[in-house]
Amino acid sequence: MSAYSRGLNYALYQVGWFACILGAAWGWPWMGAAIATALIAVHVLLAPERATELRLIGVALAFGLIVEGYQAQRGTYAAFTSGSVVAWMSPPWLLLMWAQFATTFRWSLRGIMLRPVRAALFGAAGGPIAFWAGERLGAVTLAAPLWAAYLRLGLTWGIALWACAEIARRQSSPSTSVP
Repeated sequence: MSAYSRGLNYALYQVGWFACILGAAWGWPWMGAAIATALIAVHVLLAPERATELRLIGVALAFGLIVEGYQAQRGTYAAFTSGSVVAWMSPPWLLLMWAQFATTFRWSLRGIMLRPVRAALFGAAGGPIAFWAGERLGAVTLAAPLWAAYLRLGLTWGIALWACAEIARRQSSPSTSVP
């Protein structure tokens, strides 16, 4: 029996999320990125199907590049507090959050991710909520008008999570046992 569980997976994800957001807000974006990277490594080491987890992390990173590139192009973000390397691109800590989010697909968010429509609704609501929280904590400033920024975030996150759920569902065979 594995010591890794949905609860531990959720806790690791939350620690990484706060590390990235607060690291950026407090001017230490590389510290948050380092913590998130370490937690991704812990997840992969603890997960019984490492190759599957690595594939899902790669998929989520690709979707993160697309979604965040679109948001940057459309002017959704007015500014990131810190960590931007190239002005027209989202900071690495934000992309690492996508990678870390993928670690929940087959674990703490399994019930949602096995149902693509549910995942799309979760993404459409959760994406804007996460950015609202990130803005309140000081990591990002969304561009005005806010309704347009939240609409773009909701649409892109809904589509991205639907697609990620389809992929995660195909990676989770009925015989896959995740506690």
